Amino acid sequence: MKKLFLITLAVVLSFCLVTQVSAKKARILKFSSIHEPYHVSAITADKFAARVNQLTNNELEVQVYHSRQLGDARQNVENVRNGSLAFTSVSIANLSQVIPTMDMFSLPYIFKNDDHYWYCIQHPKIEEFMKQLEPKGIKIVSWITSGARSLFTQKPVRTPADLKGMKIRVMASPVMINTMKALGASGVPVAWGELYNALQTGVVDGAENNPPSLISMKFYEVSKYFTLDEHMRIPDVNIVSTRVFNRLSKSQQEAIMRAGLEATHFMRGAWFESERVSVEKLKKLMSGIIEPDKQPFMDAVAPLVKSEAKRLKVEEMVNWILETGKQF
Repeated sequence: MKKLFLITLAVVLSFCLVTQVSAKKARILKFSSIHEPYHVSAITADKFAARVNQLTNNELEVQVYHSRQLGDARQNVENVRNGSLAFTSVSIANLSQVIPTMDMFSLPYIFKNDDHYWYCIQHPKIEEFMKQLEPKGIKIVSWITSGARSLFTQKPVRTPADLKGMKIRVMASPVMINTMKALGASGVPVAWGELYNALQTGVVDGAENNPPSLISMKFYEVSKYFTLDEHMRIPDVNIVSTRVFNRLSKSQQEAIMRAGLEATHFMRGAWFESERVSVEKLKKLMSGIIEPDKQPFMDAVAPLVKSEAKRLKVEEMVNWILETGKQF
């Protein structure tokens, strides 16, 4: 009997030890998303998290927090840099606060269309360009997309002249502010989570973003017109804190990068469908969807593209992007 008791005790202790060791292996990594759970960017974050968990045999557990629970975009960038946050998805425009040259991607009309956009951002030249973020605590995990950005306003906008005197919300990007100035409007930085109220109270007369974001944030309730001028295609990226990433094992790092690549492929197809469906919904929810002649908008900002490229010291890269656009 005593022998049986000792054997049973040994088995129980052994089980407890294994459980403790297993529990220690699981590491929680937080992912902050500014979007609502049903936005395609948020869904992509969930897919990414699930794959990291799977590929690491649950050694890593990526937990996604949606709807700005952990902060707005600028806060998320800073928290990734200091290592208190592992991942976030963010517009590259918000990385200009870290390295000003990131604002290159906000230059209007440098990407000719969606195919040109994907060609450029997956090119080795851009991959090398983005490595300058790593000494600042940021590593690119995957490229995603936020499609083309267009204007949504209280009054109809068909030409740049219609923007005269308007206050248009933009991200805190000098290029975006200067673009609105070139179009005749005033660019006003407003936090994403505060934009609905700013539109409702008249702090701004309009803003600019993509169709799925108008749906997810219900901006159609406080804006009447959507002008599909498609003035920018600013990339979104999933980023990881180098402070977190560099402390992981090689296999865990490889799992994160593989999950990131899969997220890019998923997002490209999912975004196309989400954008199509969103435009159809907005046609029913807003007073008007305007498809303007884009050439006057392009002409208005053409001098700015050259001057801003020179200011940012990215003339060679911008010229390369513009030149490759001739193939599309």
